[in-house]
Amino acid sequence: MKRVFAFLSVLVFSAAGLSAQSGRWQLVRAEYGAGNAWMDVTGRVRSLINGDVLHIRADNATLGGDPAVGAQKTLRLHVRDDDGHERTLTFREKEIVELSLSAGEHERGGDRDHEQGRLRVTRASYGSRDRAFDVTDLLNSRIAGDRLSLPINNGTMGGDPAHDSRKTLTVWYSYDGSDLQTSVDEGGTLNLPPGDESSGGEFSRTERSLQILRADYGAENRFADVTALLSSRVRDGQLSLPVNNDTMGGDPADDHRKTLSVWYLEDGRPANVVVNEGSYLNLPAENGYFSGNLRIMRAQYGADFRYFDVTDRLNALIQGDQLRLRINNDSMGGDPATDRRKELTVVYLFNGQQFRTRVNEKDVLSLPSANDGAADFSAEPLRILRATYGFGNRWLDVTARVGAMVNGGRLQFQVSNASLGGDPAIGQHKWLKVIYLWHGIRYETSAPEHGTLAIP
Repeated sequence: MKRVFAFLSVLVFSAAGLSAQSGRWQLVRAEYGAGNAWMDVTGRVRSLINGDVLHIRADNATLGGDPAVGAQKTLRLHVRDDDGHERTLTFREKEIVELSLSAGEHERGGDRDHEQGRLRVTRASYGSRDRAFDVTDLLNSRIAGDRLSLPINNGTMGGDPAHDSRKTLTVWYSYDGSDLQTSVDEGGTLNLPPGDESSGGEFSRTERSLQILRADYGAENRFADVTALLSSRVRDGQLSLPVNNDTMGGDPADDHRKTLSVWYLEDGRPANVVVNEGSYLNLPAENGYFSGNLRIMRAQYGADFRYFDVTDRLNALIQGDQLRLRINNDSMGGDPATDRRKELTVVYLFNGQQFRTRVNEKDVLSLPSANDGAADFSAEPLRILRATYGFGNRWLDVTARVGAMVNGGRLQFQVSNASLGGDPAIGQHKWLKVIYLWHGIRYETSAPEHGTLAIP
């Protein structure tokens, strides 16, 4: 296999007879394909730059799909120095690319104006399960007047990442400072922001009778927050969709039977419903409404990446819409971190409104409390607590490496030996397991080797 080394701080193009001035080089755009079939992989390549170094293999697995099936493809990297000089580097499919390169300022081919606008796509993925294209830059380039309307098919998305499979476009976006999420099946039309198309697509400010408060999808302690995704699918006070990995935006607990737990308000009445993977979610549900005004939505006890989920334990102790309890290992059912001082984090519902509180070990939890603030974790950044990569009893701690890839509160990259710094189990199909803090709550997820890890 040919290895290509290009150090852009002193970059020489001997084949073209060109030399570049020394300086800081940044990635402007990345494309992968052949002939007239190309896909924009700028976002994916940026996510793989670690410490101003890009070390990848130019292939379908690393770059997120095959835009030209059966053809020999090429990776093209467009770079720019501080003085505005631009160059293009090309690498054949299956070549190893090693570059000293900065991710740049995420101008993404002219979408800087969108960064300042009301609508901005922060991440977008088109495909099925772990076969998907990153189409973030493509969608941002189509925004006009803070609106985006686009039919979803292989042509508009730049290729087919999953042949013979029904694909879905999942979009994470920001509108007027709010982080939102939506999904559109292949053959449908993406309209951002969502609203009444007959009124020119203006964003609807009408209060809905159905409000999603919190939604978690997963198994055991491995679950994903899908609140924004479900909220984006509410129409006319109703929500109906199948519950599976595709509609929920991924698989947070591979090889486990998952459930979707949804807390919501319907005409001001609080309710909670749990739906198994493979079943259908229909809201508002006929049952799920509960008496009383106090309910624990999520409670975690621990330190760093070691914790217990104590949601059910606390709900069982509520009496007369009140809960008072001294927090220690006995009351919490054990010690998840024997060498650390622990903390209890609680998100709870009282009189139809969400609140949060934190209580140190040995202090007293008292709910409801007039001192608790509304449950707004949006100011708390994504933080990687622990990441391990391997198979069986051979694992590599990659916490620092994965944490360094977080960019703008998001994380997306191709799981491979190159991106994670080595092969801890040669000859085995490995997994990346991650425990992270998102909006103040611990989550766990995993991704297979050659798959894509995307958080949130």
